[in-house]
Order: sequence, then C-alpha cells, then structure tokens
Amino acid sequence: MRRLVCGCLLAALGFLGMGAATAQDRGLAERRVALVIGNAAYKTAPLRNPVNDSRDMAHALRGLGFEVIERQNVSREAFAGVVREFGDKLRGATVALFYFAGHGLQVKGRNFLVPVDADIAREDEVPYRSFEVNEVLDKMDSARTPVNLVVLDACRNNPFARSFRSSQSGLAQMDAPAGTLIAFATAPGSVAQDGEGAANGLYTGALLRHIATPGLAVEQMLKRVRVDVAAGSRNSQVPWESSSLNRDFSFAAAAAAAAAATPIAAPLGTAPPAGAAPALGATELALELAFWDAVKDSRDPADYRAYLEQYPQGRFAALARLRSTAVAARPGAPVSPPESVPGRAAGTAAPPLTAAAGRGGIVRWRQGSGERMLDLGSAEPVSVQALSPEGLYLAAVAGGTVHWIDAVRSAVLRTSRAFEPGTQTAQTAQTPGVVATDARFSPDGRWLLLRLERGNRVSHSLIDVGSGQVLWDKPSSTARFERDTPRLQVQGPQGAQGAPGDVEMVRLP
Repeated sequence: MRRLVCGCLLAALGFLGMGAATAQDRGLAERRVALVIGNAAYKTAPLRNPVNDSRDMAHALRGLGFEVIERQNVSREAFAGVVREFGDKLRGATVALFYFAGHGLQVKGRNFLVPVDADIAREDEVPYRSFEVNEVLDKMDSARTPVNLVVLDACRNNPFARSFRSSQSGLAQMDAPAGTLIAFATAPGSVAQDGEGAANGLYTGALLRHIATPGLAVEQMLKRVRVDVAAGSRNSQVPWESSSLNRDFSFAAAAAAAAAATPIAAPLGTAPPAGAAPALGATELALELAFWDAVKDSRDPADYRAYLEQYPQGRFAALARLRSTAVAARPGAPVSPPESVPGRAAGTAAPPLTAAAGRGGIVRWRQGSGERMLDLGSAEPVSVQALSPEGLYLAAVAGGTVHWIDAVRSAVLRTSRAFEPGTQTAQTAQTPGVVATDARFSPDGRWLLLRLERGNRVSHSLIDVGSGQVLWDKPSSTARFERDTPRLQVQGPQGAQGAPGDVEMVRLP
C-alpha cells in the first residue's frame, strides 16, 4: 500500500507539472474573481450556517485561484457597496463568481437577497429594502467576463411571509444570460435546509466536497452535488441550475496548473512566499486527493488510519473514520458510503460504464474491463435499465418499480413506483399488462424517461430523479430529450392508417 500511495503522489505531482507546461505553451492566462456573502444574523429569523458556509467557500475558492471579496452579515447599504466593488474588480477578469448564503425570496417572479438589517412589513417594500439578483448579473454583463457563475444557497423560508399577499416560497426560476450559469440550492419554488447540527448547510456542504475535483466540468460537478443533496434530504431538496455557458469550465484545472507553475520556496506546512498561497493550497489539495484515491477502496483499517494521521482535518476525514470502523467490524465486507450517499468522494473520476439489461431481478453492467452484477431481490425480471450521464447511478425497472442503484458501490439506494404492471398470464392475454421497453436519462441527469407498452398502445412517463415521482404519463409514439434546451419532443400516437401524430414541445419543470 505504501508503494501505491507514493506512486499516486508522484503521479499527482507529474500531472500538475504537465498541466503547467500545457498552460504555458498555450499562453493561457485566466483571472478569477469571486464575491462571497454569508448573512445569518437576521433579527427576526436568524440562520445557523451561512457565516460558516461563506467562510469555507471563500477559503476553497482562494485555494482554487480566485481573488475573493468576502463579507458576512451584510446590510442593505453595504450590499450595494460590495457589489460595486465586485464589478470594478471584474475588469479584465475571465471568470466571475457570486456566492450568497442567507435568506432569499421572490416577488412577482423576481428574486431578492435579504440584507441582515431588512425591515420589510409589506410585499411591495421588498425591491427597496433588499437586493435583486439581477443587479449582480448586470455587473457581470458590464464587465463582459466570458464565464459567469452565480451560486444561491438562499432558498430558505421567507421570514416575512405572513405580511405578504402571495404565498410563493423559495426563489423563482431564472433564465441564465449568455455565458452564465445560475445554481440554486433547490428547485424553483422549493425551500432549502439550513442544516441541523452540521458545520455547513446541506447544499454548501456538498458543494465543498466536490468543487475541487480535478478536471471535472462545472456541470458535472453540480450533478454530483445534486445527487448528494437529494440523498441527504431524502429527496425533499433537489438542487437546480440554469446554464447558458458557451465554453468549458472546471474549478480545479487552472488552479492545479498555477500551482505547478509557481515556484514554492517553503516546504509543505510552512509559510509560503508572498503571493504563493493559492498555488500552495492547490498543491496540498492535489496531494490529499491522490492519497485518498490510493486508500478509498481499501479493506485494511490501517490505510484509513494512515490517511487520518496525515490529514486529521482533511476533506474525507469523517468518511475515513466511518470506513475504518466498518472494515474493522466486518473484515472482508464491502464498505458502504455513509448515509447511502449516491456519489463518490471528491477527486475520483466517473467510471466508463455500459449498461446491459439483467434477467430475473439481476442487474448487470460493465465497469472498465470487468462486469458488475447486483441481485435486486425482485421476483420480476429487469425489463430496462439506464446509466446516468455522469456514470454515478443506474435506474433499473423491474415490474413497475424503479430501482435506483449506486453504480460505483453496487448498492440499491432506494426504490420508487413508476407504474402498475398488471399481469401477463394466459387468462389475461386480451388485456396484457404494462411493461417498460426503454429508459433514458436527460442530458443533465435530472429526469428519467420511460417508454411503456400495453399491447399496441404506447406512452411515455417522465420521472423526477431526485424524488422518484412520476410527473406525467402521455400517450405518444416517440419522445426524446433535446440536448441544449430543457425540453422534450413528444410525438402523439399514430393516427388513422398509420399517420404520424402531432409533435409537441414539452418544457421540463
């Protein structure tokens, strides 16, 4: 194991050096600027975690090469001032990021962030005593930054709801301007959890786990966050994004290259030279990720203890303690992730899996050059299955039940009912039961589409992956997701003499 760990550490350093050479050869220069705000000290509805969330997020972003403006418990006047400072600092930047944790609310389809000194007695006062998200977007637009990211962990209960005429909760849906991605802690109109007994809120905690994964595109990173949050909230909170990014972006890629490109005079663990702090942080992060990759699947508790000795406050310390205890208690038994979180630890790459339908309640799929198999314990055979776009989980349909499976750990996370299959015996041959004949995920992994057949009648069901809820079932001959827009193209049943049905464009929720 020591050889394996050392080999991984050397490989990580080699990766950093190679990334730096590539960046230098291409003459790339990326400047990242972030504004991070955490509001918790509200007079009427204080929150537990936003200050911790904002401080941890600011620390993580600095380690990833961002120039960070950080504020906590901001008043209305200070809000306007720091957003102006942010806009000025964006001049010449290539990446802009705005993060807010605290109370947020919607009024007439517009989203507002609540300062800690807000005194709002009526709904019509909100625009004048809070801060509209569009004001931040305007600063980004004026600066013409190519990549703009807005992260809003601000969908908690409206503290002024009793005095409002409308009953809308959470934040309203927003269409991201060109070159922008807007990430919400939960779906439009829903409420996010502040976090009970944890250092961070549920959403920001998941974001911190995955944001530094080397080379992972921001869209894929947010999918992992969504999976973690949905599992941690028992599907009551499902993060949502609106994106119009027109170029690829990864939080960790540029930071890793910058770390290797910057000479580090001081040894690890000592004070770095002036200006080298972001690079040093990225190097230490890469080494920690390499160490964790070397031990994360071990069956020897000593390997997890070795990680904890090196990184007692590391990103995976809690997970390492749990796995060490589990392995010691059950020698040789597979290690399951805590709380059945359907994701993998930060720093690991999604496996190249190819789904293949199983029989008799057995699911089979390929991972690399090997085959995985899982017994669902179902008397019904698996009719169809699909692999999520990021390769983290499978949806396998047996009878009328969808089994949601962690593809990495080969474990059933949960089940949900999709349809009533009926029976298909000789006595009911005239009225055959429903059977699923195809399953596919949307490009962003948020929706599952099932093709169902009952005799010669065909329909399609749309399922919310986060909750497992069937949103609708439409009689239709074909249906497919559009790749670049959140819509489905649904063609109705064939008409007389086989005439094609009408095509309907269905916008996803």
